[in-house]
Amino acid sequence: MHLRLLFLAMALAWCSPSQACGPMQPCQIGERGEYRVYPPPGWDGRTPIGAFVFIHGHRSSASEMLNYKELTDAVHALGFMLVAPQGLGESWGTPGSPGEGKRDEVAFINAVIDDLEKSFPIDRKRLVASGFSQGSAVVWEIACKGDGRFAAFLPIAGVWWQPMPKTCTAPPRPLLHIHGIADSVMPIGGRSLRDRWKQGDVSIAVATMRVYNGCLPGASRHEQRGELTCAFETACESRKPVALCLHPGDHHTNPAWFMQVKDWLEAVLN
Repeated sequence: MHLRLLFLAMALAWCSPSQACGPMQPCQIGERGEYRVYPPPGWDGRTPIGAFVFIHGHRSSASEMLNYKELTDAVHALGFMLVAPQGLGESWGTPGSPGEGKRDEVAFINAVIDDLEKSFPIDRKRLVASGFSQGSAVVWEIACKGDGRFAAFLPIAGVWWQPMPKTCTAPPRPLLHIHGIADSVMPIGGRSLRDRWKQGDVSIAVATMRVYNGCLPGASRHEQRGELTCAFETACESRKPVALCLHPGDHHTNPAWFMQVKDWLEAVLN
């Protein structure tokens, strides 16, 4: 633990004087909220770097993401700076969810990127959004309603809430969704909560995005990546593929998955 804190302090020290935030100090965006950053060890602070924005799940936090060693190690191994936005009340206000109306989360994440780019030389071609559970639902909102600043999306274990959009307005971007077959918190087919809210269906969400990105039906290849069974689209008019990877487990995330789909990510970013 002491060694990890030392690494965090070193990462913070690499920031220029104008960068008043880092791994141990949240970056404030006025009244909108805050986020945390964790650059990879050894980065010189000047070379343009990709940003891996990981949006935490319900009842979690940005600081927990920075202390999640497997996550930070995987993100750094991929050559990215980890960026962890903070949800209001440790959750997110996506449309149709119990937190709807808390905040415009798409606008908030855009504000995070705007602020991030004031302090760090971010490589826009390597700007990736990922997240878990309710954080994954935010990723799907950005993929559908964002302004196109993200280069790719890697959501895990969560999609849109009902009513699900039938089409999108954002520029098409590559998306790879990961979900557990045995997930009972956010099941693949969705579920109702207290007869007031209903989670979306993963298969329908993926199909909607595939149609929006112009992916031809049935044009896919299936591959095993560790515990992930993936269906990769091979023919999309937008050249922005949509993939679905399933694992046999329940509602959880495993940063090792990022390494198992590393070649897909690198291919869509280049």
